[in-house]
Order: sequence, then structure tokens, then C-alpha cells
Amino acid sequence: MSKELTKQTNKSLNPQWKARQVETLSLSKNIIEGNAKLAQIEMGLTINETFSKPILRSVFVGDYSSVGFSVVKVLVNRFIDSFAFTTKLNDDQIDSLTVDTLESFAYESLQDIILFFKMCRSGKFGVAKKSIDSNLIFGEWYPKYLEKKAELREQDYNAQKNELNSTPITMDDVKKYHAKVEKKNFVKRVENYIDKITEYMDRQLLEDTILDWSKDPNRKPYLDLLKRKRKTIK
Repeated sequence: MSKELTKQTNKSLNPQWKARQVETLSLSKNIIEGNAKLAQIEMGLTINETFSKPILRSVFVGDYSSVGFSVVKVLVNRFIDSFAFTTKLNDDQIDSLTVDTLESFAYESLQDIILFFKMCRSGKFGVAKKSIDSNLIFGEWYPKYLEKKAELREQDYNAQKNELNSTPITMDDVKKYHAKVEKKNFVKRVENYIDKITEYMDRQLLEDTILDWSKDPNRKPYLDLLKRKRKTIK
């Protein structure tokens, strides 16, 4: 498994990242149904925004693989139709180009495809003189897009590194950090203590203990941790 896919897999466990996956699936279904305003999406889309989007391999998996093929096919048809060539691709050629697009953008996002097709259409990577095919799109134009994306990613990384290096760390910052870590460790010890004392409690004993803690100034700050046991002790 590549580092990029491993990073994306780890991110997929994050609720916020899961929400972005759902957002991509929703956008895909709107595109398939013709409800997405692709022109408006294109106008406001930048390469920098694609960095925070989930890759195709992490979205269009399992039951959603057919959604991936369908949405990319819609984008491919739209892209091909934007050129004024008299000879158009047949259905088999469109399907082949769709598969090529899915494979090439497996580690990129749906927004990457939308933006890439827009940039190709507007001649950012070169001019199509006779016709459009996979050799031109993925042999010449696609590497240029990835190169541009890599340059912007490097610029973002350097900017973040410079900002971090330019921010001085004071002794007060160090003290706050250690205090935060110590508090987190203490809360963990309290949680372990609660797990131990409630292991064999029934619901009535738990409620009695909650009442006792509510009257104890030293234990009251951690009362919410004890109350969480109501979810498991019935």
C-alpha cells in the first residue's frame, strides 16, 4: 500500500474526513442526475482546494464503484463535447476513456478531474489540433497537471514550515503544553479508576455513587466521567 493511500485510509477513520466522503458521493449523484451546476463549480475551484478532498479509491469502493464509473463518464462526455471536432468518440471509446480517467486519478479527487478537464479544455497544457484521445490527455496533459499540483503542494509545505519556524516558542508555551499533557494523563487515570470501581456495579449502586461524588468537591469535577457509565450499566 502506498504512503498516500495509507494516509487517506487513516483519514477515512476521522469523522470529518468521512463527512467529506459523503459530500463527494452527494456531488457525484447530483452530477449523474444533472442537478449539479458544473460551470459554477469550475469557476470557484482551485488546485489548492483538491488537497483536502478524498481520493477516488477511498470514495468509490464496494457498492459505490458503479457511482464512480457513472459520474466520471458524465464528466468525460461533457469534456469531449466541449471540443468542436466533427468526429466524436463512440460509446466504446467513451467507456475506455472513462476507465483510463478512473485509473489515472485513483489517487486524486473528483474535484481534480473536474479541474483538470477544465484546464485542458481552456488550453492550459496545450492545443488539441485534430482530435482528443487518451494518448493526448494522459500522455501529455495529465503529467503537466500533476507537476503543477506537486509544485503548489511544495509551496504550501514551505509556507507552513516558514510560518512554524517564524513563531517563537516561549517558556510559557512550554508550561502550558506540559500542563495540558499532565491534565490529559490525569483524566485518563481517573477513567481507569472509574472502570475499576464500576466493574461489578448494578444501576442502583452506580446512581448512589454518582450522588456521593456530586457532594464531594474533589470528585465533583469528574462527575461527568462517572455518569458516562449510565450508557453501559443498565
